[in-house]
Amino acid sequence: MLGTAANPSVTMFQAKDRTPHPGSPFTGGGITLPWGIAVDGDDTVWVFNFGNVPPLNKSGVPTAVSRFCGVDATKCPPGMKVGDPISPSTGYKSDSLERITGGQIDPSGNVWLTNNWKIDGNPAVNPGGNAVVIAIGAAAPLKTPLIGPPQSFK
Repeated sequence: MLGTAANPSVTMFQAKDRTPHPGSPFTGGGITLPWGIAVDGDDTVWVFNFGNVPPLNKSGVPTAVSRFCGVDATKCPPGMKVGDPISPSTGYKSDSLERITGGQIDPSGNVWLTNNWKIDGNPAVNPGGNAVVIAIGAAAPLKTPLIGPPQSFK
C-alpha cells in the first residue's frame, strides 16, 4: 500500500559532520517514490523512482528518473546550486519504464535501470519482472569499479 507521505525528497549528508547539507531535503525534478540513487562522473545525482504506473497512464504515481545537482555545482547547468533539480518537474519518463528498483552508471555514461517489477502482477505475490532499461549516454562517464567516491573519467 502507498503510505500517506507527501512531498518525497532526498537528503544529502555532509561527510565532515554527518549533518544534512544546507538546503536538504531536495525535492522536485519528478521525484515521486525514490527507490535507488547513483552519482555520475559530473557529480550529478540520479534518483530512481519506483512508481506504480507507466507514464501515459493518468492515475497513480508515475515511474520516472530524477536528476539533481551534486556537491560540485560547477558541473551543473548555469545558475543552479547543490540540490537543484536538473530533470523536468515530471522527471525523465518513458513508456519502457514499469517500476524501477535500482540503477547504476557505467564507464560510458549509460544509465542502467532494473525495471523488474510487474505492474499488472498480483501485488500480494508479485513475482517481479525480467527487464533492464538502458538510457544510452545520459550520464557523465564514471570510473569503475566503484571503490570509494565516484570519480570522473575527465
